Amino acid sequence: MNDNLNRIRTFNFPIKVYYEDTDAEGVVYYANYLKFIERARTEMINVCDTSLKILHKDYDSRFIVKICNLDFIKSAHLEDVLEVKTSLKKISNASFVLDQNIFHNEHLILKAEVVIVCINRDYKPSKIPDFLKRKIQLLIGQ
Repeated sequence: MNDNLNRIRTFNFPIKVYYEDTDAEGVVYYANYLKFIERARTEMINVCDTSLKILHKDYDSRFIVKICNLDFIKSAHLEDVLEVKTSLKKISNASFVLDQNIFHNEHLILKAEVVIVCINRDYKPSKIPDFLKRKIQLLIGQ
């Protein structure tokens, strides 16, 4: 694992707003913010030297959103370059809680708290693979 991961406490992921993300006025449609934070979580997993496909196939682990609280502060617009900053609030054996905040030009425009649960193929809570739990803690832990 990259030594820089030991110093990173927030995973930063850039997003550019495209026409497909907006309404006729060029304002980001509210549901697309969920897509933006989902992409950031997926890329965070990839930085942990794995993928959702590998976790599913090799570890019988799937991740679902159990709770998602959003606070819309300001709208994003067509061609804005946003940054999703993800940090770990809490992690347990089968779940973790993330703060996922979206910024535009270093101004907070959306706050999200997301509870993610690991489940198995039978849709039952399942232990997060140990290697992934460690890497998440190194990447964005406190």
